[in-house]
Amino acid sequence: MEELGMNFGHIQTKTLAVLNPLKQIDHHLMDDSDLGGPILFFLLFGTFLLFSGKVHFGYIYGLALLGSTSLHVILSLMSPVETPNSQPAYPQYNEPQEPSQSQHGGHFSTTLTYPRSASVLGYCLLPLVATSLVGIVMPMDTPIGIVMTTAAIMWCTYSASGMFCAVGRMRGMRGLVAYPLGLFYVGFGIMGIFSSRGSGLLTKTTST
Repeated sequence: MEELGMNFGHIQTKTLAVLNPLKQIDHHLMDDSDLGGPILFFLLFGTFLLFSGKVHFGYIYGLALLGSTSLHVILSLMSPVETPNSQPAYPQYNEPQEPSQSQHGGHFSTTLTYPRSASVLGYCLLPLVATSLVGIVMPMDTPIGIVMTTAAIMWCTYSASGMFCAVGRMRGMRGLVAYPLGLFYVGFGIMGIFSSRGSGLLTKTTST
């Protein structure tokens, strides 16, 4: 299984990191950038929605592909470019730095690759997978369901923003990173709300 990229030990470690977002995240947590866990979580999400009565596998993988690609480009441009930490002995005689030596964003990050971005987004979907499981037995378009879905979206966003800041070496940018991530997970939250065994409450509200 490890030769196929399925390391269950790493999957367990990253899953626990998502379940405990208040814990300090290790910078090397996503070094292997496996996609086995994310594919499993997206498959479970679609399966639970299928048990609720709706088939959304095409929408799920379409949003996952488009969202992960877009977010990777945005966050890669935001993350700083790593350069050797060398300080001159006489800073008053510094020469202007070349553009390639800039510590600021604007270039594609060398630490944040696309597999790492997709891995972070997939693992942090876990709270919404749990709400989709609840949607099998209860309607999610009720106030309780909406509150649960909103809490799951905030949980996903908080965990993903922390991991991206750790992997991309971004400091003081968590709020800025969390904004596009929140929009990404809102799409899956909407799927979970409207794909559950609805009570018709939202339909009645919109019709009136």
